[in-house]
Amino acid sequence: MLTLSYLYSVSNNLRLTLDKCSQRDPSVITLLFALSFEWGKAGSDNRIHSLFERALADDKLQKSVLLWRCYLAYEAEIVCNSSAARRVFFRAIHACPWSKRLWLDGFQKLGSVLTLKELSDLQEVMRDKELNIRTDIYEILLEEETNT
Repeated sequence: MLTLSYLYSVSNNLRLTLDKCSQRDPSVITLLFALSFEWGKAGSDNRIHSLFERALADDKLQKSVLLWRCYLAYEAEIVCNSSAARRVFFRAIHACPWSKRLWLDGFQKLGSVLTLKELSDLQEVMRDKELNIRTDIYEILLEEETNT
């Protein structure tokens, strides 16, 4: 349906259909379809941002680690907006503090944005939540500096 609508019909029809589906029964799958449709279109940054925000405002989807990881990757790697990625990361770990992968994504994508003090504090919080990592964050940062 996505491919056919993209090639042969007006894109607003598909957007309306996906919006109705997501309002009726919010799901990660519906959002991923909507995002995959928007990803290929030029000038759809505001629409993608709006889709993420609407989905994560829903109580049912707010605890979805996958959505938070996608949103963080979008802001950090595609839009390259480090301040927005930082805000998304802190919102994500507040909504899903149990997800070790989400914490590690933040370290990897925001290592150059966060200060050493912030990274150290985040590592302390991870340790308090028993989300242990194998190496010290300072070792990771030193390794990155020597590789560059």
